[in-house]
Amino acid sequence: MCRLRQVRTIYKKCNHAVTAPDEDIRCDRTNCIFSPNHPPTCTGEACRKSCWHYRVAPQQYTEEKDLFCPYCVAAGYR
Repeated sequence: MCRLRQVRTIYKKCNHAVTAPDEDIRCDRTNCIFSPNHPPTCTGEACRKSCWHYRVAPQQYTEEKDLFCPYCVAAGYR
């Protein structure tokens, strides 16, 4: 099923965290209305009964980097 991916990066040298914009992850299923493979002819009551009409919970993860965050680098920290 299609979902959003949410990534948060923690920069260990300054202890700041930066959240990336949500990324849209598309599935290849024909029974998901968010999928590029969902047929345009699938509409109405039949579509409501047989296809997914909502996204599943977002995929969330946190990564850590032993660096300064982009804002601290722009401020001159190295």
